[in-house]
Amino acid sequence: REYHSIRQTSTETSTEFMQCFFQLAGFLGAAAGTEEEQAKNF
Repeated sequence: REYHSIRQTSTETSTEFMQCFFQLAGFLGAAAGTEEEQAKNF
């Protein structure tokens, strides 16, 4: 029973981490795309 609760917490943490990671990756990807567009226009 304790193991199950620990495993559940671990899963929730990894899910939050993945959401955070994808949010950050999307932000960086958008920033990189903007830089490329600016370089083209420049």
